[in-house]
Amino acid sequence: MEKYLVRMECWQVKNFSKIISLISKRKVIQLSAIFFLGLIVVIGCKKKEDGIGLNVQPQGDQLNVNLIDTASIITYSIKEDSLKSDELDGPSMLGTYIDPYFGKMEASIVSQIRLEASVDFTPASGSLDSLVIDSVIMYLALQGSFGNLDPQTFEVYQMDEDIDIDSTYYTNKLMATTGPNLAVSGPITPDPVSVGYVEGLLTEYAILNIPLSINEFGWKMFNESGNTALSGNDGTGEFLDWYKGLVIKANNPMQGVNDGGIFYADMVNDFSKVTIFYRDTSGTTSEHDTLSFDFNFNANCAHYNAVDIDYSNTFVGAQINDSTFGMDVFYLQALGGTKAKIHFPNLTDFIDSGKVVVNKAELILPIQYNSLDNFTPSEYLFLTRVDENGNISFLPDANESGHGGQLDLTTNNYTFNITRYINNIFAGEIQNEDLTLVIGGSGITANRVILNGANSLNKDKPKLVLTYTKY
Repeated sequence: MEKYLVRMECWQVKNFSKIISLISKRKVIQLSAIFFLGLIVVIGCKKKEDGIGLNVQPQGDQLNVNLIDTASIITYSIKEDSLKSDELDGPSMLGTYIDPYFGKMEASIVSQIRLEASVDFTPASGSLDSLVIDSVIMYLALQGSFGNLDPQTFEVYQMDEDIDIDSTYYTNKLMATTGPNLAVSGPITPDPVSVGYVEGLLTEYAILNIPLSINEFGWKMFNESGNTALSGNDGTGEFLDWYKGLVIKANNPMQGVNDGGIFYADMVNDFSKVTIFYRDTSGTTSEHDTLSFDFNFNANCAHYNAVDIDYSNTFVGAQINDSTFGMDVFYLQALGGTKAKIHFPNLTDFIDSGKVVVNKAELILPIQYNSLDNFTPSEYLFLTRVDENGNISFLPDANESGHGGQLDLTTNNYTFNITRYINNIFAGEIQNEDLTLVIGGSGITANRVILNGANSLNKDKPKLVLTYTKY
């Protein structure tokens, strides 16, 4: 922090030119962890307030009400180590895409599967040899997507580690697997908008169908008939002990910039499951009906998202290594990507010459986005602070209506009302330290946000607008 204050003094004394922008132009991408350093220098530019907050002031004090919108702000982005991602109240992420600023994101689903019931596939004839498996299909109910609806190649592997619903798992947890890829299809173009079919019947949900290997999944299950593995889910030696779960991922090495997307899968939906379709060919041909058996994803399954983000040779990676690039632009990204730090270094200058009451304090953060962009920014952002006990907490304004943080696409910015927070600093009740800016619902959305920095080439820059009274 000291190096940034030194630089600010240098700029004020020597009148340095603005740092040349590293990022000349931006593209964003579509869709719900975050990033960088921008300094807004100069304090001054007082003007009389036209009505804002005057209704709370005595008539005799109104001439002392002032507005300032050039308070210094320091912003910079840092990398999230990881994000808790198990059994969250929302969809799971699946897919890959390459962002022109953020690089490549790969999101995988790790989940148990459970027997729909105790089962023995042995037919009345007494031999599995009379069974024919026609197909094995994984169905995933979809709730939407982020990015482009390009074809993607999905892979499915058997898990080789135990996973427990009472344990905590993070986005950086890589799960060991065993055996070959169980998925047998080529590229699939998911449709997260149109309703889909499950077992030949139209549902009310969009459905992603991934065919699995008849031999590696279907017959592996059938050949356990008569053993305790198929007698139940949770007992010793039963199904979850024997078959620990699945890792579902996408593998798209030929993707280019702006290709791909992340799909939102509902892992507790009744239609999310793996179904084996088979026939018993013993007896007469007329008796060879198609049968099915489900292995379910549901609320009893432990599951989490594993996410890998490669910032190599990207604008975001450059800023993680050198936060001063945040002078032009800074970044936020969900799923354990990045978060931003915000600081007001000269805030206490307002109380050096007397007491101050803040009628209103608004933090305005403009973004880079237009309606043609494929990657939409997050609907909500949140501000947090570290309290005196070292715990992460929301600002005192957060419990009040009108606190803000919601995206306004009319003005292309996020606005936060932080009046109580600023007044608490002036009263000495809270230390003036860094705030943390994060994406709302970071574990259940793939959104990212590009925000203007202090030296942005765009007209709008971040600012703290204070309406205050000195007395």
